[in-house]
Amino acid sequence: MKSKNKKHLIITLCILVISIVTLVFSNINKEDEDLAVIAEKVNNTIIPKPINYKEAEGKFTLNKDTKIYVKGNTEEETTEITRIAEYLKGKLSPSTGYEFTIVKNEVPSGNSIYLTTVEGKEELGNEGYELTTTTDGIILKAYKPEGLFRGIQTIRQLLPAEIAKSTLVNNVEWSIPASTIYDKPEYAYRGFMIDVARHFFPEDVIKQQIDYAAQYKINRLHLHLTDDQGWRIEIKKYPDLTLIGGSTQVGGGPGGYYTQEQFKSIVQYAADRYIEIIPEVDMPGHTNAALASLAFLNPDGKRKPLYTGIDVGFSTLMTDSEETYEFIENVVKEISAISPSKYFHMGGDEADSTKKEDYDYFVGRVSKIVQKYGKTPIGWDPIDTAPEINSSTILQNWKASNEAAREKNMNMIISIASKAYLDMKYNSATPYGLNWAGYIPVETAYNWDPTDYAPKNLVLGIESPLWTENIATEDEMEFMIYPRLLGYSEIGWTPKSSRNWPEYKVRLERQGLRMENEGINYYKDKDIWKSK
Repeated sequence: MKSKNKKHLIITLCILVISIVTLVFSNINKEDEDLAVIAEKVNNTIIPKPINYKEAEGKFTLNKDTKIYVKGNTEEETTEITRIAEYLKGKLSPSTGYEFTIVKNEVPSGNSIYLTTVEGKEELGNEGYELTTTTDGIILKAYKPEGLFRGIQTIRQLLPAEIAKSTLVNNVEWSIPASTIYDKPEYAYRGFMIDVARHFFPEDVIKQQIDYAAQYKINRLHLHLTDDQGWRIEIKKYPDLTLIGGSTQVGGGPGGYYTQEQFKSIVQYAADRYIEIIPEVDMPGHTNAALASLAFLNPDGKRKPLYTGIDVGFSTLMTDSEETYEFIENVVKEISAISPSKYFHMGGDEADSTKKEDYDYFVGRVSKIVQKYGKTPIGWDPIDTAPEINSSTILQNWKASNEAAREKNMNMIISIASKAYLDMKYNSATPYGLNWAGYIPVETAYNWDPTDYAPKNLVLGIESPLWTENIATEDEMEFMIYPRLLGYSEIGWTPKSSRNWPEYKVRLERQGLRMENEGINYYKDKDIWKSK
């Protein structure tokens, strides 16, 4: 009897195991089937997703005789559009081998790409565009040249992924499906940040990251130029800031800094891609590099030791010293003179060694110094809690608490650490980055909206910061930025109602080959790029 019961139990357990295994595999197969159905319906790879995309019959194929026509409403505008056409030519010629002659102010014939602002709709704003592709050619129309530049990124993504290669590619048909696209951004501010203070990244590396980000319609790059571990921007009045403060980095490496000419070169390179560089000088905390460079910034009149660790909250400027404010004004004045951005980021976070009343006085006074030089101040929370800070200052919100900013009707850049920080690990196996705000897998990075944290009328846009305590190389930087920046670009550009993860996941998977062709060292999430 006992033997029969034992056999019966074994048989029951076997049936149960088989049932569980069958259920698991059927769910996996169902998920794959669902993705396959979604994939069939996704008729483009464009990221960020356009507001409206309608496919038509046929296609347009580039060939050696294809020309690019340009025409603006004024001669000045035509000149600007010509520069955009040169940029497009520079992106298409290496892989196709075609010359793409640029023709100004003529009516386009067939076999052409036409870039124009003539009769562009004002409702498109500065960045919107309309793109019409037929078998004869492409017409890209915008209200402003900036919109043409954004539309060009869509053209690039409609071509085969091999277009992203920098060498000649044979046996590829360079065709674009016939379609009409109407598109414009949801938010005016769509940015990312690179911390060049903890680890320094030279001019050419920053330019490369600007070029990569531009193709996803990012329009702001915030450079975190100063911190405890390094001062990275030349200030001619205080050469020791870079001579001493720029001489090291986290871990004691060689550091580095940008001369003012190098900074202007980065600014121009970004402007040519319609990206605005926003400089940040973090204060009153995160200031040890300055305190180690200039003795008069310290209460005892002696320079602090250089710092190469990653702790925060231990440094502060003297908030009751007129020499401090004279120093700040000189720094703001010099940087403002070489920075065309309307913004100046004054930091304001983690000032743990500054008393609250001193902090309040300091940020209120510094915001007025920034405004004196024609700039709009931006500050990290808790800057909004200071009584002298009002709606003339923008809050960069990273902690999710912004009650004071709401009460003051302050505009906000949403950068919630647990959703938007690019230095947070994807998972426990990620070799770089930190996890103090939690892990941020690719799906988590995509599945949120700025209006989860602030009223839409106060949201200026979104920014994803990359802090570099343990990000030391360009490869490591790209691994943490990509592919998450693509999702952040879509959150900033595409209305919430038009976004969903399963459909985005299909488009993102198709972007992988483009990133590989460009040489981007992106994180190949196995849930997205499954082995065949």
